[in-house]
Amino acid sequence: MSFFQNVFASDFEGNWVLGDRQHIPKFVVSSNTGRGDEYVVAWNQGPYDLSGNDSDGTNTSDTLEVMYALREPKNWAEISVDIASGADDTSAVTAAEVVTALNADTLFSERFSASLSKFDGVTGLTRVSIRQKKPITDMRFYIKNGRAEEKIGFNARAGVQELPSFFTRHSIDNRFAHTDSQNHIIELDLSDAVDLNLVTNAVDAHGVAMDFGWDGTTAQADWELLKGRSGIFNFQKMIVDGSDRITQIIEYPAGAIVGDFSRKIIYTYTSTNTKPDTIAEIPYTLESGDLITP
Repeated sequence: MSFFQNVFASDFEGNWVLGDRQHIPKFVVSSNTGRGDEYVVAWNQGPYDLSGNDSDGTNTSDTLEVMYALREPKNWAEISVDIASGADDTSAVTAAEVVTALNADTLFSERFSASLSKFDGVTGLTRVSIRQKKPITDMRFYIKNGRAEEKIGFNARAGVQELPSFFTRHSIDNRFAHTDSQNHIIELDLSDAVDLNLVTNAVDAHGVAMDFGWDGTTAQADWELLKGRSGIFNFQKMIVDGSDRITQIIEYPAGAIVGDFSRKIIYTYTSTNTKPDTIAEIPYTLESGDLITP
């Protein structure tokens, strides 16, 4: 029941091992299509207004925060660079000024190099590119959300997806909490304006808006994310008669929706007997009135 972002160059694939070992639901957060293992490019065109604060209202937009890990992939460190201080106009910082500011920072230039690249081979529009100086076998990096990143958009096409809460173990924040943590995804906080914007403005690899079927206020519960794919978590809608006897049960796997396959169980009784004479289980297709919410 959480949203996650994948800022890296490879997909995150999480398997939810349930009772049926022959069918294990897979949950995927797509890669950041704006990067490779050793470089990342910006998706938003400049100039950038870095004069105010980012969406959360407390952090200034003038600073780009780069996270990197040397050799041991769980030991993340941060490099923060004020990329607006040397600009002619902090409300209209050009891509070239961003590149100059980054390369002028000693800590940044020791690990990375920034340059200008083309959005495509036709237009003259440029964007900022960042490349690490060590191979991927020795170093990993990503751009931290918020602040200047919100305006520049290195993570603008990073994968965003809703996953069961079980997969919080694989987030960067929980990398030391679980020995099996993949240290691969970022858990987004919907109460934070920066993270909320990442979900509501999420696009796929082609820049097409993602449709989560989501109202912008509440993430889905874990059982909803099962989408009827598990045989061990079942819901039952019961009907009883005037004598408080069960006459019918509609049983379906958690997360199933209207039109999905389910089972109807029918009980019959003789006279005032409290125990059924017959029990019949038949195939059934779910209707809207059959669905229940825990």
